[in-house]
Amino acid sequence: MGGLLFVLILLLFSSASAMTLEEAEELAVKNYPELKTLELQSESSRIKAKSIKLSRFGEIDLNAKLSDFNRNYMLVPMSNLPSPQNSPPFDSKTFSYGISYSMPLYLGGNISRQVKIAELQAEILKNLKTATEWQVKYNVDALYLNYLSLSETERALKSYRESLLKLQEDVKAGIKAGKFAKVDLLKVEYSVEDVQSKIDEIKAKKSAIITALETLIGKKIDKLEPVEVNYQEKNYSLEKLYSELLRRNHFLRVKEKEIKVSLKEIKTEKGKYGLKIKLDALYARNYGFDSKENEGYGTVTLNFQLPVFEFGRKKYDILSAKLKKLSKEKEFDKVKRELKRELAEAIADLSSIQHDIRALEKKLELAKEVERIEKLKYESGKGDMDHLLLAKAKRFLTEAELSASYYRWESALRRINALLEVER
Repeated sequence: MGGLLFVLILLLFSSASAMTLEEAEELAVKNYPELKTLELQSESSRIKAKSIKLSRFGEIDLNAKLSDFNRNYMLVPMSNLPSPQNSPPFDSKTFSYGISYSMPLYLGGNISRQVKIAELQAEILKNLKTATEWQVKYNVDALYLNYLSLSETERALKSYRESLLKLQEDVKAGIKAGKFAKVDLLKVEYSVEDVQSKIDEIKAKKSAIITALETLIGKKIDKLEPVEVNYQEKNYSLEKLYSELLRRNHFLRVKEKEIKVSLKEIKTEKGKYGLKIKLDALYARNYGFDSKENEGYGTVTLNFQLPVFEFGRKKYDILSAKLKKLSKEKEFDKVKRELKRELAEAIADLSSIQHDIRALEKKLELAKEVERIEKLKYESGKGDMDHLLLAKAKRFLTEAELSASYYRWESALRRINALLEVER
C-alpha cells in the first residue's frame, strides 16, 4: 500500500511540473520584456497628454533678482512728477522678488493638437503591444509544436530501433540454426547504429528548442505536456481571410494611427507660425540697498504675436511634415501587402500539409503491408535482408512523418489565427 501511495505521489508531482501550451503562452506574455516596455511607454504618452492639457492654464512662478547697476536706478516706474518733498528713491543695487502668472490664450490650436498627438501615441503603443503579444504567442506555439513534432519522430525512431533489436535477436538465432547468413546480422547492426544517430540528433534539436522557449517565457522548463490536435481539413479563401485581417490586425491599426499623427503634425507646424496671444501678470517688490526703500508694483500684459517673416522656415517645416505623412501612407500600404503575402503563404502551407497528410496516411497503410510481406518472405528464406530493412525503415519513418505532420498542421493553423488575431 505504501509503495502504491509513493507511486501516486510521484505521478502527481511529475504531472504538476509539466507545462501546457496555454501556460507557456501566458508566461511569455507576462514575462517578455518588450511587452512591458511597450506598456510603460504607452502609459508615459497617456500621462504626457494630461500634462500638455494642463499647460493651457499657464504657470505661476516665484521670482527673485539681484542687480548691480553702474549708475543709480529708480526702484519703480515713475507714477507722478518728482518733487523735493517726494523724491523717488534711487539705488545702484537692488533686490527684486515677486510672483508672476503667464497663460496662453491662443496658440493657433497647437495645445489641443499636441494633446491629441500624445493620446494617439499612447494608442499606437497599446496597439503595438497587442500585435506583439500575438507574435510572441505564435513564436511560443511554433517552438512548442515543433518540439512535440520532434518528440513524435523520436518516438517512432525508438520503436524502429526496438524492432531492429528484436530482428537482430531473431537473426542471431537464425544464424545459429544455419538459416541466415552472418552478413545479415551486420546489416541489422548498421541500421541500429544509423537509427541511434538520428535519435541523438533529434535530442539535440529538442534541447535547443527548450532553451529558446525558456528565453521566451522566462522560466525553467522541466517537461512539456502534449497537445491534442483536432485535425479537420480547412479550405480557406484568401480574400475572405484578408478582409478579416484588415479589420482585426492591430499592427495595421498602428500604421493607421501613425498617419493620423502625421496629419496633426502638419497642422501643428502651420499653427507655429500663426497668431499667438498670451496673458502675463506680475506683482513684484524692489528693495534698494542705498535708499532702504521697498517699493511694490504690478503689471498685466496682453501679448499679441504674429510672425511676418521667418526666412523660409515655415515652408520647409510644413514640407517636412507632409513628406513624413506621405512616408507613413506608403508604410501602411507596404504593411498591408506584407501581411497579405504572409497570410497567403500560411494558407498555402496549411493546404500543402493537408495534402501531405492524405498522402502519408495512404503511404503508411502500404508501408505496413510491404513490411509484413517482406518479413514473411525473409523468414521463409525467399526474401532478402536489405528488402526487409528498407521496408521497416519506410514504415517507421512514414509513421514518424505522419505524426509530425499533424503538429505542423496545428502550427500552420495557429499562424493564420495569429495573423487574424483570433483564438482557437
